[in-house]
Amino acid sequence: MTNRIEYNGYVIEPTTRLNDDPHGWTLEVRLTPTGSDGDARRCRAPNTYPTKEVAVARCLAFGRRVVDGKAKRKVDPAT
Repeated sequence: MTNRIEYNGYVIEPTTRLNDDPHGWTLEVRLTPTGSDGDARRCRAPNTYPTKEVAVARCLAFGRRVVDGKAKRKVDPAT
């Protein structure tokens, strides 16, 4: 079973991983325009979750917010 979903012209794929410090599953997603093999964008936030299942659910919700333009973006001052 895959956790990937299609939403508003994008494929949202959780890419969560287990961190040691701080301990928990990360909030990371890959967003790819539907029908495209390239042009994937990785988005993440500093949140961590106690289980992979919770992290995947939060990743999908976060991905939807990014696609909808509702997620706040941090800008690197060096860019």
